[in-house]
Amino acid sequence: MAKLSKDLESGNLHPRESLFATGTLGVLNAQVVTSCDGCATVALDLRGTFSHTVEVSGTVDGTNWILIPVRSQLGGGYLAAVVGTTSGVWMASCAGFDKVRARVTAYTSGGSTATLVASNALFDDVAKNGGVTSATGTSVGASGAAVTLTLAAPGAGLRHYITYLSINRFAAAVLTAAAAPVTVTTTNIPTSLAFSFAADAAALGTIDRWREDFAFPIMTTTQNTATTIVAPVTTGVIWRITAGYYVAP
Repeated sequence: MAKLSKDLESGNLHPRESLFATGTLGVLNAQVVTSCDGCATVALDLRGTFSHTVEVSGTVDGTNWILIPVRSQLGGGYLAAVVGTTSGVWMASCAGFDKVRARVTAYTSGGSTATLVASNALFDDVAKNGGVTSATGTSVGASGAAVTLTLAAPGAGLRHYITYLSINRFAAAVLTAAAAPVTVTTTNIPTSLAFSFAADAAALGTIDRWREDFAFPIMTTTQNTATTIVAPVTTGVIWRITAGYYVAP
């Protein structure tokens, strides 16, 4: 169905259609390109028998191309590229770009019929807006051992958004009080976020639980970089660290 866009200079209304292009992705570097000027959402449809990796990217100046991570129409997290043999539809925001393309960056066999559609429809980006916790990680250690929870690098153009953190301190022995707090540190989180835990006396078998649910998820500092939460060596203590997160640009 045609849409109308307004020419702000003259005030005239002009019909707008969804913009699309189609082609066969059957060799390395094969690509399909469509204009998307003034559009908000791009969809990539792949059909056929194929085994390849397809990357979606956008350009402002027609020369430099920027990766656009995509999400499956069926849900789930963002992908830096569409990898494998399964037909389907993947979507993303393309606002601000002049053109978008789907390009084969790794090729094994076959060929897909690829269709790119750019439209004025807004991208319903529940994942990026913090509506879901699609992944969790947890790590536990031995008594008196340091523990590191590592969230693996998520892929090109992507970063972690942390929705909650849970840190448990279990007394595997009778704990005696100390004068300084115990500090849990992080990497790839803004300002190198750290947490102080009490160094108080505790009976054998007791547990000190700390959890924070972030109303606004914490965006990690650098794309495609591992994020860590590190509990130090603490005599008589077993640490468990758990994080909930999702992956997005």
